Amino acid sequence: MLAIRFLLRVTGYPSLGGARFHIAHLLWGGLLMTAALLAALSFLGNPARLWAAFVGGIGFGTFIDEIGKFITRDNDYFFQPSISLIYITFVLIYLAFRDLRMRRGISREEYLVNAIDELEEAVIKDLQPEERERALGYLAAIMDKDDLTSRLASLIENARVLPHDDSWLRRVRRNVVAGYEAVLARSNRFGGLITLFVLQLAINAGTVALIVLRDVAARVEANTSARAGLVDLLPRSDWFLLGATVIPSVFVVVAVLSLHRSRLMALRSFHQGVLLSICFTEVFMFYRNEGAALLVLLFNLFAWACVNVVLTRETRSGAKARP
Repeated sequence: MLAIRFLLRVTGYPSLGGARFHIAHLLWGGLLMTAALLAALSFLGNPARLWAAFVGGIGFGTFIDEIGKFITRDNDYFFQPSISLIYITFVLIYLAFRDLRMRRGISREEYLVNAIDELEEAVIKDLQPEERERALGYLAAIMDKDDLTSRLASLIENARVLPHDDSWLRRVRRNVVAGYEAVLARSNRFGGLITLFVLQLAINAGTVALIVLRDVAARVEANTSARAGLVDLLPRSDWFLLGATVIPSVFVVVAVLSLHRSRLMALRSFHQGVLLSICFTEVFMFYRNEGAALLVLLFNLFAWACVNVVLTRETRSGAKARP
C-alpha cells in the first residue's frame, strides 16, 4: 500500500484506461487475492502457502488503499482519515487473531494435524530441517501420547531432509536473526531494558510533541489571534493525539520505576504500554502525520518484539524456579 502511494506520487498519479475508462488498482487487488486463493487451493506444500500469503497480502493492500474513494460521496482518494481507517483495519485483524489465540488453547488434534501438514513436505520431497523440527515440536507438545503420535514421530524423524540450502535469502535471514539476537541479548540486561523503555517513551512522546508544535506554529503563522488560547490553537485531532499518548506513556513510566523492584512487573507494564501505542496512539498519529507515524510504528514493533521474547524467557525461568 505504501509502495503504491509512493509510486503514484513520483509518477504524478497516472490514470490507466485512457480518457473514458479508469481501471482502479482496487481491481488489481481483487485479481491478486483471487490468484492467492487459487494457489492455496490448487497446489501442495509450504511454498504454495507462502506465495499465496505474499500475493494475497499485496492484493489486500492494493484493494484497501482505495478506501477513501468508497466512503466519500466525491470519491476522494486523498481523504485524510483513510490511512487511519486502513491502520484500524490491520489492528482489528491482529486483535481478532490474538483474541482467538487467548480464548482457547491448541488441542491434541490440532497439534497432530499440524505435524501431518509438515510431513506433507517429505511426501513431495521438499522437507527442510526447520520444518522437521517444527513437526517434532508439535508432537512433543501433546501431553497424552499414544501409538499414533509415536508412529508419526518415527516417520518424521526418519524422513529424508533436503541438504542445507545456502541461498542468498537464507543467508540474509540468518544475518537478520543473528543481529536481532545480539540486540536482544543487550536489551535483556538491566541497563538495556532501561534504555529500551526510555527510548520508546522519548520517541513516541517526542514525535507527538513535534507534530503538535508544528500545528501550533502553523496556526500562529496563519494570522491566528495572539490572544487565542491553547484550546483554539490546537485542532481537535491533536487533543485526541495527546490523550492517546498519555495513557501508554503512564504504563512505560510505571515500567521504568518498577524495574528495580520487580523485573517481571516492569516487563508486563512495558508490554501493555507498547501494545497501547501500536493499537491506539498510532491511529491518531497516522491521521496527523503519515511519515512520522510509520517510523514510530517500526520502532514500536521492534520494541514490542524484544519485550515479548524477554517476557517469555522471564516467565519460563520464573516457572522453573518454583518448587
